[in-house]
Amino acid sequence: MPDGAGGNKDLSPLERLVAAREAEKKAQRKKDTRFLASLALVAVVLVGGGVFAWLRFAPPSRHHARALAATEPAVTTTARPGPTVSLPGLTSPADVNRPPADPFSGTPADHWADGAAGITIPVARAHGPYTAAQVRSAYETTRALLIAGNLDWPTLRGGAPKAFEKLLIKSELKEFLAGLHSTKVDKSGGNENSRGWITTFAPGSTKFVTTVVKVHGTMKASVIHEPGGPVLRITVDYLFVYAVQPPGDPAGWMRVVQQQSGTVDFARWDDQGSSFEPWYNMAGSPSGVQCSAHDGYIHPDYPSGPPDTVQASGKPVNPYSLATRAPGGGCRPTTGT
Repeated sequence: MPDGAGGNKDLSPLERLVAAREAEKKAQRKKDTRFLASLALVAVVLVGGGVFAWLRFAPPSRHHARALAATEPAVTTTARPGPTVSLPGLTSPADVNRPPADPFSGTPADHWADGAAGITIPVARAHGPYTAAQVRSAYETTRALLIAGNLDWPTLRGGAPKAFEKLLIKSELKEFLAGLHSTKVDKSGGNENSRGWITTFAPGSTKFVTTVVKVHGTMKASVIHEPGGPVLRITVDYLFVYAVQPPGDPAGWMRVVQQQSGTVDFARWDDQGSSFEPWYNMAGSPSGVQCSAHDGYIHPDYPSGPPDTVQASGKPVNPYSLATRAPGGGCRPTTGT
């Protein structure tokens, strides 16, 4: 590792590792925000004059400030999926006065599991040096993170994300809390808010049509190799579908589809932690939301509300499909929520 990363040849291997990772985080954040700026997406779904948007929130730093071993660090990056949005005439079919009894009827989510039941743990098998018991423990922790970040009702309604905070390691918790209320946008136009790691609807913007949230997705284990040793990686891709309405306007109901994708890596990330801690690296991609906000909250683009100012372009992408990935960059439409 060049001395420029730490700036001091007398630093210990661990200190040099952490210094290098911090430098990588800053460099990667600039790349992320430049990429995400081009994704300030809109989903063009016109119902009653409303324009629905798709937005890609910034993920946590992609590089681990960790101490797997006293060895020279190397750069490790994680590819992120591209984003999507919504198309005319294919959104929630609004009832004249109120939402239907089943707001998910007629959508792919209709037969998905409800809530936490949709986050299933695969059969755990040993991977590299990690035992089946360790892999199962990693699956369970990942599941708990998904539940706390996307199904916790105080969090969903705009409250403090306490359930999620409790599951983060100290270094990530510090990063999460520092950016939770930020509205900063860098020179490239990227949103620096960390609230996009989870699903939180803007306070006062949303009444939930039902407490049922439809959930579908996958998680799988693998081993990646980094300086100092192997890391157990859980790769995650989940969809959460919420039925919402503007307060006092049930006729303006709609669905918001949130995709949470990324990884949770398990290893020892600092010299005082345990040897099996999670490093969370996921971010949300909600469809059916306004793209103009920079506070990290989800702002549904209700059909009865004013249209957003950005228009989507390109080939529509299905927000209900885990297999579909939009090309990076630009404002992509979806086939509807």
